Amino acid sequence: MTKRKAHAAVLFSGGTDSTLAAAQMLDECDKVTLLTFDPGYLLFLDNTKVHAEALQERFGADRVEHRIIDIRHFIKDILGVDVGADLREYGFNMSSLVCLGCRLSMHAFAIYWCLQNEVPYLADGSIRAQSTIPEQMESVIRRNRRFYSQEYGIRHFSPIYEESESDQRLDELGITGKKKLKRQFILFDTQATCVFGVPADVYGRLFYGKLVGKTRELDSEQYCAEKYPVMQDVILKAIEEHGIDVPTAAERLREIRREDGDLGESQGPGGEAAFDNALNPEIAAR
Repeated sequence: MTKRKAHAAVLFSGGTDSTLAAAQMLDECDKVTLLTFDPGYLLFLDNTKVHAEALQERFGADRVEHRIIDIRHFIKDILGVDVGADLREYGFNMSSLVCLGCRLSMHAFAIYWCLQNEVPYLADGSIRAQSTIPEQMESVIRRNRRFYSQEYGIRHFSPIYEESESDQRLDELGITGKKKLKRQFILFDTQATCVFGVPADVYGRLFYGKLVGKTRELDSEQYCAEKYPVMQDVILKAIEEHGIDVPTAAERLREIRREDGDLGESQGPGGEAAFDNALNPEIAAR
């Protein structure tokens, strides 16, 4: 990107991945808003303030804003819209797909927030090393990215997807004074603990990620296809309460991107080009 962006939002867990993603977006943007979401089942949510304050100290409080937002209503209407049907369809694989549903709910609120605040860029800390969980699979990220751009004019980034040592990178940048944060498990110094995340991660690593063949790909594709219309309905209902027309707001985001010279999906950190050499042809064709 040849021109600095004015403002980007980052899905911010407070962990080393989302913190490094935020730091990289701050190299490209004048301001970043860290969106930390409370879905109702996270413990120790205030831990997220540790790295948020470190980013503010490093880049300036005028450039880094941190918001902790209750999104239980979005979780209920997207992830929890029909739990019984999801369990009947996906069975025990919902142990991992629940994380995908949670991420889609968070993205839905982030889209709503971006439309409302005229912020056309959204990033997260997805990494390849955690792609055993469906939400961080290459194919899912690409599918989501196309949906957000086509429907809402939002450009999505995964700027550190190939990074596996984000804790060391943060230490080198002087953002954190603690090393080996990536080795923490269940209880963390800088992020919340998710009651569903631990079993989902274990199930994904031991079974769902490697032993089910194409099932994980097919499940994820179907699950996203089922949730996108639900997300659209929830976003539409929320944004219309503010008297905002979604097509008009989406076109405004595209206009801002055009003004920034951001015209192609292959540009920028963690854009489509980040996956082009890594995806196998079968996945890339989807």
